[in-house]
Amino acid sequence: MATPIKFTNNAFATLAASITNSATSITLTSGQGARFPSLSAGEHFHATLIDTNNNLEIVKCTARSTDVLTVVRAQESTTGRAYASGDRIEIRLTAQAISDVSNINYNVPAQTGNADKVLVTNGSVVSWGLASSGATGGGTDTIFVENGQTVTTNYTITTNKNAMSTGPITVNSGITVTIPTGSRYVII
Repeated sequence: MATPIKFTNNAFATLAASITNSATSITLTSGQGARFPSLSAGEHFHATLIDTNNNLEIVKCTARSTDVLTVVRAQESTTGRAYASGDRIEIRLTAQAISDVSNINYNVPAQTGNADKVLVTNGSVVSWGLASSGATGGGTDTIFVENGQTVTTNYTITTNKNAMSTGPITVNSGITVTIPTGSRYVII
């Protein structure tokens, strides 16, 4: 599951209309809503309301439609207050925002049913996969590791590392496998 918290640098706006201490809809000055993140279902951002006396209230914004924010009031031990037209709302880093973004359950796919698997990525999505090359035995056991038989591109073994393959192995013409001093490449 992707982290549901969204951030935008230096986002701020002024309130287009006053709000009560329990209002859950905040209308921003026309055009200023675009300064805040767009949210999909389940996403949110934390913002801080500030009045002319520097009274603060942290809110959790769960939706944004153009210049209208839908919020949960009085977050992080702050108190719901009435705010006037022209008061500010800003995205600020809050303790809960840090907690949300560091929550491993937001950053790692669901763990249920994924015993003995490792995290893998296709370059953009993290998911659970098998530690081997995907070969399985006569059921769900993962005791086989498979490798190809032909080296088709130049390869250099990482310095201070060893490598192994199960042979036979063919190295195509013009292709080089470089083995640094002190490293070993073993073909079984």
